[in-house]
Amino acid sequence: MLLKPKKTYFFYESCSLILLCIYILFGIQFSIGQEQGFKVPDSLKKQSYDELYASYRNVNRDTIQSKLYLSAYLEKAIKDKDTIKMAMAYSAISCYISEESEKIALLDEAIAISEGLNDDKYPIKSYSFKGGYYLKKGQYQLALDNYIKALKLSEEVHNEPYIEITKHNIACIKTKIAKHKEALILFKANFEYKKKKYPKNDTYVLKSLIPMAESYRYNKMLDSATIYNREGIRLSIRNKKLRSRYYGKLVLNEGINLFYKEQYESSYDSIVKGISLLHNSSAANQESYILGFFYLGKLKLEQKDTLLAQKEFIKMDSIIQREEIALLETRKGYEFLISLNKANNNTEQELVYVNRLLSFDKILNQQRDSISNKLFKEFDTPMLLKDKESLILELKNSARGMIFLISFLIILSIIIGVFMYYQYKNKKEYKQKFNELVNKNKTIHKTQKKSLDEIGIAEEVVEHILNSLEVFEQKNQFLKKNLSIGSLAKRMNTNTKYLSKIINHHKDKSFTHYINELRVEYSVEQLQESEKLKNYTIQGIAEEMGFNSAESFSSAFKRSTGIKPSYFLQKLCALNAE
Repeated sequence: MLLKPKKTYFFYESCSLILLCIYILFGIQFSIGQEQGFKVPDSLKKQSYDELYASYRNVNRDTIQSKLYLSAYLEKAIKDKDTIKMAMAYSAISCYISEESEKIALLDEAIAISEGLNDDKYPIKSYSFKGGYYLKKGQYQLALDNYIKALKLSEEVHNEPYIEITKHNIACIKTKIAKHKEALILFKANFEYKKKKYPKNDTYVLKSLIPMAESYRYNKMLDSATIYNREGIRLSIRNKKLRSRYYGKLVLNEGINLFYKEQYESSYDSIVKGISLLHNSSAANQESYILGFFYLGKLKLEQKDTLLAQKEFIKMDSIIQREEIALLETRKGYEFLISLNKANNNTEQELVYVNRLLSFDKILNQQRDSISNKLFKEFDTPMLLKDKESLILELKNSARGMIFLISFLIILSIIIGVFMYYQYKNKKEYKQKFNELVNKNKTIHKTQKKSLDEIGIAEEVVEHILNSLEVFEQKNQFLKKNLSIGSLAKRMNTNTKYLSKIINHHKDKSFTHYINELRVEYSVEQLQESEKLKNYTIQGIAEEMGFNSAESFSSAFKRSTGIKPSYFLQKLCALNAE
């Protein structure tokens, strides 16, 4: 809904005014499709802002008509020197421009002319539009930059709806970099706000509910995800418009949820149904298509049908390449395509998917650390400080506020001091441990023979097993996935009891810790030597080293080296860049 015209301020020096006039003469034609000789009809020039905006809203799915009404709106705003209405027109026109440089130029123009006017919508919406564009493109750092600016301005002018919208969008970025617990907190707050603020607006509620339900799934809270998916389905079938826009996505999402509940038949039916109900032309649905085909591929793998799984993963890949979208959970689709082509000796296709996986990992790795740092400095920390200020204000307003305030500040100061001390100490220790790892020579495992009296195993058996373990280490056989003490004992022609006792006695560790330490030591060596491995995600490196998950690899790495693999990799890349 367009607000009534407000008083605005127009501070252009003479040179800026000349440039603006040039933009008026040529920019409008350029923005609405470069139609040579285009001119806003006289009939539109006579219409009011409200009439032009209403006409635009009625045809906003028609690109040509929308540009026509918005261009008339812009021309009128320029003539009236109404800066905010100009910013609104530039921002709206940008939605219909496909060329990135033109789209961003229009939004930058809107920002430039409305910056500092203390308006309650602009340039907030312009920054938000830029953030949304970059988020869709997978350029999460640029998206976050613009959302942070939109949030700061929204807070300055107390624009509560845009504060909530922007926090929701930042939660979407947190989801993209797998900060699912933090994202869910924001999604839940946004959902409660929307339900309270717009109880009768099902569209607003559904836009908030769907990503929240997905976040419950990412946090492995599957029953909660099902509850909200079903609630969303109930809301979406209330009318034709909601059904066409949201029903398919919700059905598909619940199908994915059912996959994790191991209800594979129901999962397959729901995902197929959901895909059939999505609108192929909708840009917002492309991620849903990618996830749909990915999970259909996984379902086919559960049925041991590699041929059909391959077809689904290829469909997934074709959309990823066309839309340039990188979704973290679809990585295993590429791993399957690589393995399949390798098994079929299809080297050319194997290389294609290897390169795509490397590109996939590089994009996500490059952005994750920088985004995490920016979130901590410019979003999470300010949020904590605001919470602190709110608490202080509440305490001041109470009769016993001063006592509580002093106690709170003392405790908070102590906590902050202790936190900063441990942060500094940990940082120093991490750096020292990193240097020790990098400068450490390759480990040579020499087994010290100990007295055999304690374990009661024949000397020739011990000798045989120790020699077998030495060969096992030299040939890096510990990299094999799902390696168990049973399988290793069988390979060495002995039993698990003897093998376990000898490892405990001669290696001074359990079988699990023995294998994990070998893998960690090997990963440290390989990460220093292999540029290719440095571009892998932690999940990718974990699988290369024989671990089943990133979590088990990270835990073993931290236990063995004292630092996390992500820190080691980050510092190693920085060291190589110097």
